[in-house]
Amino acid sequence: MINKREFLKGGSAAIVAGAGTTTALAAVRPSLEARSGLASWQAHVGQRFEVDGHAVTLRAASALPSRQPGEQFSLLFSGELPAGVGDALHRLTAADGASQSLYLVRTPRGLRADFCRLQA
Repeated sequence: MINKREFLKGGSAAIVAGAGTTTALAAVRPSLEARSGLASWQAHVGQRFEVDGHAVTLRAASALPSRQPGEQFSLLFSGELPAGVGDALHRLTAADGASQSLYLVRTPRGLRADFCRLQA
């Protein structure tokens, strides 16, 4: 049988341990998958990726204005790229090896990907 003093000592240790865990989890970036939203991408701004083997950096993840219900946003990547990269479906690979296909458009500032996640 546990007494009140032992219960309180054990409970405070769990609270202290739990506080450190929350901080550590908050520092972990969310994973990027095909259905990731704007907030997930914004957590990766400044991160390096590869587009078909060429290094790029995610410079911005910005909301796009819309009258439609849902989420619309744009990603902007920059980096040294050969002339043939852009305006096509490309493989985007994160530093952790996770990858997905994105339609990327070449702009004067780099590569852009647009997302439209409408709600029914």
